[in-house]
Amino acid sequence: MNPAERLAYIGAAAADFAVTGAHIDCIFGRELIKLNRHTGEILLRKTVFPKDGLSRKLTAQGGEIFVYDFCTLYIFRQEDFEPLCTLKLGEDLSSDICGMAADDGTVYCSIRNGGLTAVDRRTYETREAEISGSSMWSVEIFGPHLVCGTVDGRLLLIGRDSLAIERELALGKKNIASLLIDGDILYAAGQDGVLSKISIGDFAVLAQRKNAHRKMFRLGGMYRDRLVTVSHPCSELALWDRESLERVKLVEIPLRLSGRVCIEGDRLYISSRNIPGIDLLRLDEI
Repeated sequence: MNPAERLAYIGAAAADFAVTGAHIDCIFGRELIKLNRHTGEILLRKTVFPKDGLSRKLTAQGGEIFVYDFCTLYIFRQEDFEPLCTLKLGEDLSSDICGMAADDGTVYCSIRNGGLTAVDRRTYETREAEISGSSMWSVEIFGPHLVCGTVDGRLLLIGRDSLAIERELALGKKNIASLLIDGDILYAAGQDGVLSKISIGDFAVLAQRKNAHRKMFRLGGMYRDRLVTVSHPCSELALWDRESLERVKLVEIPLRLSGRVCIEGDRLYISSRNIPGIDLLRLDEI
C-alpha cells in the first residue's frame, strides 16, 4: 500500500522543486511550473531551458529562483519565471556545479573538485576560491558561515565573506551528500549509511547511527520532535528521535533512484523518477 497521494500530475518526473508559501515551483523538462501547494493546480508554466534534462537542481529565496544545470546557473524572478541572468561558472564536467545555497545577497555554488563561487545577486559579479580538493555536494547557510559536506567524507565550516575553511571534521570516507540545520544542531547523511548529529558551535559529533538505510538516503526535514530521512533507492521513509537518533518508524513508499523531499507542517511533498508530478504524504496519518 502506498501511503502517499498524488497532489499534482504533470506527465513525468519533476527534476526538482521548492515549496514557498502557498506555491510549489518545479522543473519539468524545459519548463518551470508553479503549483498551488494545497490543491496541486497548475498556476503557471513557462519554457525557460533550451532542452530537456533531469539533472537540474533548484532553490528559491527572496523572490528569486536559482537553477543549476552542469556549468550554468540560471536566475529567474519567482513571481512570473522571468529570466534575470544566466551565468556560465565552469567549462566542462571537471568544473560543473555540484551544490548551491542562497541568502539575501549572494548565491553560493560549489564547483566540482573543491571550488566555490559566490555570485552577487544585485550585480551578478563573482568571487571564486579553491576550498577543499574534494567536491562538495551539500551546501547550507549557518549565520556568517557555509557548512559543506565533501565527497571524501569531511564536514567543512567556511566563512561566507572570506570563502576560507575555518573548521573541519572527518565524518567518514564517503560523500556527505545531505545536510540539515536545526537551530545549532546539524544532521548529516553519509553515503556510507551513517546518520550523524553534530553540534555546529564546537563542531563535535553528538550521536551517530550506522546503517540508517541500506542505500543512499537524504534528510527530508523535521516533523515535530522527529527527524525525517528518505531513501529513494530503498523506497522507504524513516522517522528518528531528534535527540537520541533512535529510529521511531519505518514506512515503505514506492520510489526510484532519486528525488526531492520538503516538509511543511504535517505535509511531506516528494518527487521521484517514478512519480509523474508531486506526491503528498500526510505525516500525522502514518
